[in-house]
Amino acid sequence: MGLFVRAFLILLFFASAIFFNIGLIDIRFTEINYLLGKAAFDQEASNAFGIVAKYELIKRRIEHGEEDAQNYEIEARIQALISGDQFTMQESDAKQFYHMPVKFILASIRFALGKEFINPQEENKIIKVLEIAYFWERNRKYPEAIKIYEDVLAMSELGPDLRSIVLVHKAFCHSMMSEYKKAIQVYELVISNYPNTDAGVLSWKLLDFLTSIENKRRSVEKTDLSDFDRAKQYYLLMDYRNSIKYFSRFLQKNKGSRRLSEARFFKGRSHEELGESEEAVIEYRYTIKHDRSRKWAREANRRMLMLGEFYDYQKKMADEAKKQLAAYQDDSFMNSVNKFKQMMSESSIRDELVNSRKGELTKRDGDENIMGLIDSIGEIDFTGEKDREKKERELEKLRQSLIAKGVSSKEEIRMLARKRALSTHLYRRPSYIKKVINGNQNQLQYIYNKKLRRGVKISGKLLVEMNIRADGSISSANVVNSDIGDAGFEKMVVAKIKTWQFQSVPDTLGVLTIRFPFEFYEEY
Repeated sequence: MGLFVRAFLILLFFASAIFFNIGLIDIRFTEINYLLGKAAFDQEASNAFGIVAKYELIKRRIEHGEEDAQNYEIEARIQALISGDQFTMQESDAKQFYHMPVKFILASIRFALGKEFINPQEENKIIKVLEIAYFWERNRKYPEAIKIYEDVLAMSELGPDLRSIVLVHKAFCHSMMSEYKKAIQVYELVISNYPNTDAGVLSWKLLDFLTSIENKRRSVEKTDLSDFDRAKQYYLLMDYRNSIKYFSRFLQKNKGSRRLSEARFFKGRSHEELGESEEAVIEYRYTIKHDRSRKWAREANRRMLMLGEFYDYQKKMADEAKKQLAAYQDDSFMNSVNKFKQMMSESSIRDELVNSRKGELTKRDGDENIMGLIDSIGEIDFTGEKDREKKERELEKLRQSLIAKGVSSKEEIRMLARKRALSTHLYRRPSYIKKVINGNQNQLQYIYNKKLRRGVKISGKLLVEMNIRADGSISSANVVNSDIGDAGFEKMVVAKIKTWQFQSVPDTLGVLTIRFPFEFYEEY
């Protein structure tokens, strides 16, 4: 009997050890997937989730036209790379049952060793909410995405790095809705408040691109163009609302025009870029039915395939387009797009969000966040022109609110107020700073070209930090990061930057520190 008990206990021990190790392996894989997902998120965050790539695609359309087949391949690649969820942490009920004692033992060991406890199910709750926003953004439902981004920005526990990334995404959504002014304001906010983050540096480039687009759009407004040509220019310059407006005018006035199908197609494209898929499909189907040249019918079928495969996920629509494209013998296009379709990762929230868009996805926390309070400080008159007593009352109220939110001292509050007033001053706003830098850029280009003429082949990017005094002079400048690999050239660039002069501001505003990316490439 004693032998039987001992044998049973030994078997029980081995069985427990086996189950423990199986559970341990499962949990470790879950944690590794979580940590890899978190690292991937951090990496993607620094690159702003393909926003730069999407802007580059728009730039390609301006330069090469909509019909360039490579545009479709680039678009498919972008959608494939940013598809799916950042975290996959679902466990079955059975796994949860036998994982519980293992998790308890692991947590106890980690606690005893003073190590951080990893809980993939509860950590990064903000990022889980952002998954929904990213889904809407990449599927061009920009109002829904903006709503969630604003909800997340109202969360007091949001760190500066993630806050800056969320703001960049919010600005991108505004720009795609043709709300250029709002987008530019947000990019400027990121540059001013988060200059040392990846998003802050990236925002200089995005602001530059958007500003150039806006300048071109304004020139279109002043140019005497036909409704069709004006609409086409607006489409290429991301002003999709005006594009729809002028294409509609053209279609009303020119019902027998040979450009009717082309106008219908681009009107559909404008609807599509705004996330108005149903309106886009109506225009595409009309084009497919009535286009005698078949050129725009083929393009419309291509867009129907892209919508079905990469955006609205409608298999029936995609299959219908494939049949039509097969009749056009457009095999190379379908093959190039299909290889990226196979790379698409399924999002676990897709069905839930697509089938049901009711109710609020997140909830505001009622109180204003710290950045909102600092913004309010910036709106108070510091010039003495308004009633001083009223200003002091408002300022004191905001100070108390900030202290209640965790800002430690009145000195810190004064520094925040000064920083806000400095960043919002006309001559210290990013758009003005960029204008001065652009005006001096030819000096740096001269230094670069001089190097090239001497036979020195260099190229790359240079991130320079510069401190701008209140009087507009540069107190210091230094290279933060560079992939050029020529210290002598970098020193000459920095020396020239130190001679630049910006507009002066009141001495009380102090020094503004910015980080600006310069690029040097040989022109062919």
